[in-house]
Amino acid sequence: MIPARRFGHVVLAVRDMKASSEFYAMTVGLKVAAYNEARGQCFMSFGDDHHTLGLFQRAAPDGAPPAPDQPGIVHIAFEMEDFPAVQAAHAELVGKGVEIERVVEHNVTRSIYFRDPDNNCVELFSNLHENGFEGMRSTRLYNAALDIATGETGEIEYF
Repeated sequence: MIPARRFGHVVLAVRDMKASSEFYAMTVGLKVAAYNEARGQCFMSFGDDHHTLGLFQRAAPDGAPPAPDQPGIVHIAFEMEDFPAVQAAHAELVGKGVEIERVVEHNVTRSIYFRDPDNNCVELFSNLHENGFEGMRSTRLYNAALDIATGETGEIEYF
């Protein structure tokens, strides 16, 4: 086993590097650490790592976004401090015209999902357990619709 310390970063292929960097700055507060227009590369960080997200400009022949079911990244997730921070993020995103795809409670998180300019799915979440590993192992996996205003869940779907 290779003992990696923690997750490092995600790199996305994007159609418009400028639009994508502005989107991630607006939605999750990432800051540009390095921007190379000639190479079509932008590296973004929360300020404590060299980069959390890399954006590499790649134009599809027809300019279309990737289909949701094609191989590749299913989503990228950003941890929020707590559920009130997720609620505030939801309100801000809606206020900025970002369409929220779903709001859900999983067995270990409360999450909101939305799409970036290239149709990549982005998750903002808060943890339900202090020790997420043990929470994941000891709690049956589920999804439940979540009322973002009240924090109440709907019917639980176990899997």
